[in-house]
Amino acid sequence: MGIHVLNKGKAGEREAIKFLQPIIDKAYELAGLEPVELFRNQNQSALGGYDVDGLPWLALEIKRQETLNLNAWWKQVTTACADNQVPVVMFRQNRKQWRFLTVGWIHTGGQGYVTARVELSKEDFINWFEQRLLHYIEETRND
Repeated sequence: MGIHVLNKGKAGEREAIKFLQPIIDKAYELAGLEPVELFRNQNQSALGGYDVDGLPWLALEIKRQETLNLNAWWKQVTTACADNQVPVVMFRQNRKQWRFLTVGWIHTGGQGYVTARVELSKEDFINWFEQRLLHYIEETRND
């Protein structure tokens, strides 16, 4: 893998943390708690896992690539994801908005739900992430 590709990947991970950390800070502040800090998983190639760590319920893979390879990225994050984690691929191409893959439960019209990989816009992801984060804070506060 070329040095440019590695640097672009690292820059994407730092950009993702810079995007998500203020959302985390705000949610923890609302709860009157000290926020957790996201960090790059620098041991990923040696120990496995995903790109960004810090929230136990989230398996976050970051991709800054021009050629989209959604199926391979999804397989990568779901393989690294533990049973109690939500897999998310955060990806973007040059000069474009971040996009997000995660798992969704699609209502079947009375007979339950079907689990599927879904793509979210930046705005929809922020809405989901804020709600999921607040749920996690409440859940762990009672432990």
